Parts: sequence; C-alpha cells; structure tokens
Amino acid sequence: MTQNQTPRGLSITYDIHKDGRFKVREVAFKGNQHISSKELQSHVSVEEASWLFFSHGTYSQKLVQASAKNLTDTYRAAGYSEAQVVPQVSTKDRKIDVIFQVTEGPLTKVRNLTIAGNNTVAETQFAPHGLNLGAGKPYSQELVAKDRSLILARYLTSGYLNAGFRATAKPVPGADHEMDVVYQISEGPQVIAADVITDGRAHTKQSLINSQVKIASGQPLSMNDMLSSETRLYNLEIFDWAEIDPKSQITDQTDEDVVVKVHEQKRNSIVYGFGFQVFNRGGAIPSGTVAVPGLPAVGLPSNFKTSQKTFWGPDGTFEYTRRNMLGRAETLNFSAFAGRLDQRGALTYTDPFLFHTQWRGSAVLSGEHNEENPIFTDRLGNAGYQIQHALGKTAQARKTTSLQLQYNFQLTRISNLLIPQLVPPNQLSVHLSTLSATWVHDTRDNVLDAHKGIYQNYQIGVSPYWLGSNFSFGQFLGQTAYYKNLHQTGIIWANSIRVGLEHAFNGSEVPLSSAFFAGGGSTLRGFPLDGAGPQEVIPVCGIPNDPATCSKITVPRGGNELLILNTELRFPLNIIKDGLGIVTFYDGGNVFPSIGFHDFTSLYSNSVGIGLRYATPVGPIRIDIGRNLNPVPGLNPTQYFITLGQAF
Repeated sequence: MTQNQTPRGLSITYDIHKDGRFKVREVAFKGNQHISSKELQSHVSVEEASWLFFSHGTYSQKLVQASAKNLTDTYRAAGYSEAQVVPQVSTKDRKIDVIFQVTEGPLTKVRNLTIAGNNTVAETQFAPHGLNLGAGKPYSQELVAKDRSLILARYLTSGYLNAGFRATAKPVPGADHEMDVVYQISEGPQVIAADVITDGRAHTKQSLINSQVKIASGQPLSMNDMLSSETRLYNLEIFDWAEIDPKSQITDQTDEDVVVKVHEQKRNSIVYGFGFQVFNRGGAIPSGTVAVPGLPAVGLPSNFKTSQKTFWGPDGTFEYTRRNMLGRAETLNFSAFAGRLDQRGALTYTDPFLFHTQWRGSAVLSGEHNEENPIFTDRLGNAGYQIQHALGKTAQARKTTSLQLQYNFQLTRISNLLIPQLVPPNQLSVHLSTLSATWVHDTRDNVLDAHKGIYQNYQIGVSPYWLGSNFSFGQFLGQTAYYKNLHQTGIIWANSIRVGLEHAFNGSEVPLSSAFFAGGGSTLRGFPLDGAGPQEVIPVCGIPNDPATCSKITVPRGGNELLILNTELRFPLNIIKDGLGIVTFYDGGNVFPSIGFHDFTSLYSNSVGIGLRYATPVGPIRIDIGRNLNPVPGLNPTQYFITLGQAF
C-alpha cells in the first residue's frame, strides 16, 4: 500500500497496528537552514520505529498533516511569515519514510520599534534581557504577544491595574519584509492599597491571615501580590477557596480598599469502617522473608514452615481529624485499627506556625501490638516532637535549605521469637530516647531524576542513658550528592558520598536496630540487599526440637562505620526513544564493624556496572547489573536490580 493508494479516511496507522508489517523508518527535514532538525522534531508527532522496544513508530495521515501545520506555525512565529512545510510520504519494502520539505522564505524584520505612553516606566524595566522585538530583530504576531505579556506584567506588578497595550505594524515603503512597529501603552492610574478587609473568616485568627497576605496599606496594589497571597492562603489547607480583589472596580481612582474573601473548610471529619477477617497465621511464609522491627529483612529457606493456625474475627478502623484547631491552621488527627491479631493507634498534631513564628512543629504518639507474624510478636511505641524551619534570607534560599530539631522516644519489644539467634537476648526489649538535628540543602531540579544541582543531608543524634535509653551511643550520618549536565550534552554526571559513624559510650553498645546496613540497588550494587558488611550464619527451625525443619541462613549484622561512594554517567538515548537512557556506574565502600581504618583496605569493595533507564511521570524505571570486583565467598558477584527511581 502506498500513500496514493490509501483510501480517504483510512490511515496507515490501522495497517501498522493490525498486522505489524509497516514500520516508520525515517522522519527527516529538508530545506531547514535557520531552525535545527532537533528543534523541529519537538513539534512533530510522527515517530520513528524503535528497535529496542519493537515499536513500529507512530504514523497516520492526520498526524502528518498536524505536524506539518505545527512546523509552519513554528517558522511563522520565528518571523518567516511565508514559510511552507509540505510532507512527503513514501513506502518501500513495507517501510515508511516521512520527509518534511521546508521552504523557509524571507525573514521579516523590524526596522524601528517605537514605544509610546510609558511615562512612569522606562523601556529597560519591561524585561531583564530586553523585549522580543527591536531594530533588526525578527517580526511576528507571536513575538508581539510575548512583549505584550512582559509589558503588562510589569505594570500590573507596580499597581497599574488598568494598564492597556496596543501594537501597530506597518510595512516599510520600498523595503521588502521590513516593519515599523509601534507599542502604544495606556498606563492608567497607579492604585494604592487603602484598607485590607477580611470577609468570610469564622474560626481562623486574623493574625494568621495577615501573615499570609503580603499587601500593605499605602503601597502600590500589585496584581502579583494579590495572586501570591491567594496561593499562600489556599496552601494552608484550611480554606475551600480564597480570593483577593479590589473592593470596587478600578476606573480612575488612585486608592482602593482590598477585600480578602475566604471560605473555611469543615473543621471536623470522621471516617470509620468495619469488616471481618480470616487470617491464616503460619504455614509457608508467603514472601519468603522475615523482617523483625528495626532489622533488615532476611530470606528464609524455601522449605521453611511453621505450625499452622487460623484466626478469625471482626476488625474496624476509625479516623478523626480536626482542622484549624485553634485558628492558626493546626491539625489534630487520631486513627486506630483493631483486629484479632493486630491493634494500633496513632495521634498526630501539627502546628505550621509554632508560637506565631515560621517554625513548623509536629508531635506524634503511636503504638501497636502485632501477632500476625508466626515468627515473633511485637509491641511498638513511639512518641516524638519535631520542629522545622526554612533557612535563608531570600525566598529561594528558604525553599532549598531547612533545619530540623527532633526528640524521639521509641520502644520495641519482641516476644515469642521462633528464631532466637535473630535478635541478641539483651535487645529483645529496646527503648531509645534520642535528640537529633538534621540540616538539609537541596537545589536539585528534579527530586525523582536530577539533572543538575546539589543535595546535602547531615544528621547528628545522641541517645544517652540519662535521657531514658537502655543503650547509650551517638550517631552521625551525612550525604552529599552532586549532579551536572556535561557541557549541555544531556549526559548527566551524578556523584554521591555517604558517611556514617556510630560510637557507644558509658560502657554500652550500639543496638542492632541502629547499626548501619548497605548493599542493594540504592547503595552498593555489587551486593544483594543488605549483603555488605558483617554477616552471621544462624540456625532456623520452623518447629522447635524438630531437626527435620531446621536449616541455616545468613543474616546481616551491620556495623558502626559506613562509607558509600557512587558515581554514574547517564547517557540519553532519545535518538532511539524519548526518555530512554543508559548508565555506567561505580560503587565503592562498605559497612565496617567499628570506627577507624582497621582492615579498611581489605574490606573496601569496588563494584562496576551498567544500567538502563526509562523516564515515567513517577520516576525512571531502572534496570541495573552490578559486578563486585572484590567477590565475597558465598555471594554471587553479579547482581541484578529492577526498580523505580534513580539509585541516588
């Protein structure tokens, strides 16, 4: 089937998808002298076939015509008012070639640009880098529209709420493709804010609204200030909507009251539910792993079984939320679940403006009693309070840097442990009372897939006897990651270093639940998950005193020193598929038993590997193959990882 033989109304997309015979071999451009093919490609919906994903490409007559129109519009927006783009489609050996033949035509330029009516604002203040139009620059209606937005935005920001703009363009007599352009500005009066009035407030403190509305009496009434204040009010999450407008329509007055209209959300909400649960406790462990609270998950033998028992009974959930509790956007939340084998509850309280400051405070109290796991029963309790503050003198700095101060009391009790060697006897009941501080600096352009910027996170904490811990130790954990686009090639050089140090004092030890662990897809990819550092072989018996149910497993024991070095080169493969990429990486370091350089050289590990990335809205799909250059007996030196998100 050729292009001329395609029946009207029937696109080749149908044939491609129906029998898979046709493939889009090439999408190319001819005649484009002033706009690169790479830039034009971004305006084309037709896609070439991808051998990697066995895709035949994307093609239809409708897409071709739409792409040709988009390309024409792109040229005319750039000043080529007579540009034409004609698609040429050919098929050969069941392969489709699409060539967009470009006839650019002459470039229309501006001879003179005159700006009139700007009595109070200089032309240099309209745009930091200049207007789109100017003497010798290309002319198009799209560029005029961009200038209109820049100029009016400047006036609206300065309080000229009735500012107007009109553009005229006349061809230059005797000169082809040259225009004389006039921007006529009508400034109107500058409006000064008089009184700021709140309407709709019932429970919210006026002081909270005042702190979010950045409009001062006696100052120019800026449209930007009104819109940004609306956003801040809405982001408090206590209003259904918020709106800020002048009290009267602006005509020729030079001052006007401002009305802040809000509609408060319902303050109380209750959610509850009931059910009936049948729980098969025991038998084959479905996931093949066991995870004691605070410890890494460890694999169980494939034949591991415990005594079977079925429990049944009703269960129920309840959640209560009180918003804007004291009128300053505080939130109180209580949730609970009760079942036959699991009961848990949590109470949280947040105050975004602690003591009328910019510190954010949050408190949590939670507890759980869980018998669902046939290998152990756990009782967990947690009580903590955290305050957080954005640092920096500018708004941008406050978005990237923050300080957190935290106190946390954590109680963990393990009983009915079927594998006694999994947890040291003196750590079956652990209570830690910890004071910690965390400093975070994050300038990454994309948290899920950074292309530039830096990420720093440093945490220091202490859990002493005198504060209520039954173990006394201090801990430091820090990470610095750096991302750079190499010469704007799209190749990303990503680097990360993580350092952890722990030290016990007063004759104590660091509990296993607080030790450092490493190995796996986000740390050292030459090791399986938590397979780096000290390991121990322990016996496991599904049924005590029955040797037939016993075997041995290897469990991680962690360490008091951590060093992880990661570096990656991330290469884009957009020529094959948008969002596709390939990665080469090096991971170095390990978990070391104690602080210092004892056996550092012999324990330090080196891993290299290669990976594949495919970008999605929720982060890149990641496939990594890592090879440990310092193999550990009993562990496969080659590891495979498939997950979501970058390694760091």
